[in-house]
Amino acid sequence: MNKIYTITIFLIVSWNISAQTEYHLEDIIRLAHGQSLAQKKVDNSFENRFWQYNSFKKQFLPKMVFQGTLPDFNVGLSKVIQPDGTISFERTSQVNSSANLRINQPIKWTGGNLFFSSNLMRVDWLGNSPYTSYRTNPFYIGISQPIMKFNPYKWSQKIEPLLYEEAKRMSVEQSEDVSIQASQLFFNVLSNLSKLQIAKLNKENSDTLYKISQGRYEIGKIAENELLQMELTALNAEKTLAQSVLDVQISEQALKTFLKIPYSQPLPLKIDTVLPLDKIDVQRVVELAKQHRSEYIAYQRRLLESQRELDRVKKNNRLNADLFAAYGLTQTAPTLDQGYLNPLDKEQVNLGIKIPIYNWGLSRSNIKQQQANTELTQNQIEQDKKNFEQNVFITASQFNIMSQQVVIAQKAMEVAKKRYEVSKQRYLIGKSDIFTFNNSLKERNSAIATYYQTLASYWTSFYNIRKLTHYDFVNQKEIEAPVFEGK
Repeated sequence: MNKIYTITIFLIVSWNISAQTEYHLEDIIRLAHGQSLAQKKVDNSFENRFWQYNSFKKQFLPKMVFQGTLPDFNVGLSKVIQPDGTISFERTSQVNSSANLRINQPIKWTGGNLFFSSNLMRVDWLGNSPYTSYRTNPFYIGISQPIMKFNPYKWSQKIEPLLYEEAKRMSVEQSEDVSIQASQLFFNVLSNLSKLQIAKLNKENSDTLYKISQGRYEIGKIAENELLQMELTALNAEKTLAQSVLDVQISEQALKTFLKIPYSQPLPLKIDTVLPLDKIDVQRVVELAKQHRSEYIAYQRRLLESQRELDRVKKNNRLNADLFAAYGLTQTAPTLDQGYLNPLDKEQVNLGIKIPIYNWGLSRSNIKQQQANTELTQNQIEQDKKNFEQNVFITASQFNIMSQQVVIAQKAMEVAKKRYEVSKQRYLIGKSDIFTFNNSLKERNSAIATYYQTLASYWTSFYNIRKLTHYDFVNQKEIEAPVFEGK
C-alpha cells in the first residue's frame, strides 16, 4: 500500500504541474501531426501516390534507349548460303558487335507508338579467310498503330488524374483520423486520471467511514452486517485504487507511444472546458462533403473504370487491325566510312487484321456481361451516394446536440458530487444508512465518467465533421490538401 500511495502522489503531483508545461488537446494534436508514426504513414501513402501519378505523366514523353553488344563471340556450326543458293553447315568463328540508339514516342490520342532509331553492326569472321563487314542504318523511322483496338492511353488520361485527386483528398481525411486518434488517447488519459483522483478520495473516505462504523458497532448503534458492508467498501476502494494507478500508466504510455515521446518524459495534460463550436448548418455540411470528400472522386473513377472495361470487351471481340510502317536507309561495306556512302532505302509496311468469324456467341455474351456489370456499377454508385449523404446528415445532426450533451453531463456531474457530499455528511452524523451512501457514491463516479466520455465524444465528432467536409468551421476556411514537390 505504501508503494501505491507513493505512485499515486507522484501522478497527482505530475497532474498539478505548472500551467506553463501543460498540454492542451490542441498541443497534443499538433504533436501528432508533426511527429507521430500515424501521420508519417499518411504522408508516405500520399508520396507514393504522387510518384505514381508522376510516372503516369512521364510515360507520354519521348524515351531514348541505347542498346549494345560488345562483343558476341561465337564458334560452332553455322548455316552458310553457297553461291548456287544451297545451304551448307560449316564450322565458323565470328565476333558480332552492335550498337543501337532508339527514341520512342507514345501517341496517347491513338494508342500507337512513333519511333526513330539508328544502329550499327560489325561482323568479324575469323579463321583461314578472315574479313570484317559493317551494316549501317543511319536512321529508321516508323509508326506502330492499332486500328479499332482498345486504347489504354485514352482511359488512363481520364482515370489517373482522378486517382491522384482522390489520394489528395484521402490524405486530408486520414490526417483528421490522426486528430481523432490523438483526441481519444488524450481523453483516455484524462479519464483515467479522473478515476485515479476519485479512487484516492474513495479510499480515504472509505477508511474514515470504516473506522467510524467500527466505533458505532462497538456501542451497538449499527448491526454487524452494516459494518461488514463498510469493510467490503473499503477493500473494494483499495482494489480500485491499485487498478486506477495501472490504468493511468498504461494510457499515458499509449499516448506517448503514439506521439513518439520518451516514456520518462512528463506529459501533464489540461482539459479545455470551453467548446469551440456549438452548432453547424446541417445542409451546408452535406454540400461541403459532396464538394470535397474523396468518395465523390471515387464515384467518378469507378464509373470510368467500368466504362473502360466495357470498351475493352467490345473492341477485343470485333474486327481490329495493327498497322506497322517504317522507312530508313541502310548499307553494308567492309569499312565503317564506306558503310555510310550511297545508302540504300529500307521500307516496311505491315497490316495485320483480326476478324472474329464465329465463336458460338461468346463475344456477344462477354459484351452483354460487361454491360450488365457497368449498369450494376452505376446503380451501386447512385445508392452509395444516397447512403453517404444520409450518413453525413445524421453525423452533422448528432454533432448539433453534442455541445448540449456536454453541458448536461457537466451539470449532472456537479449535482452528483454535491449529493455525494450531502449523503456522506448525513451518514457521518447517523441520519442516513450505508445503502443510500453507496448509491450516491456510485452515481457520483458514474456522472464523472459520463462527463469525460461525453466530452471525448464531442471532440471525436468535431474532428469527424472536419474530416467529412474538409472545412474548418472555427476559422471558416477550407482544410488544404497536402503539397508534395517531389524532392
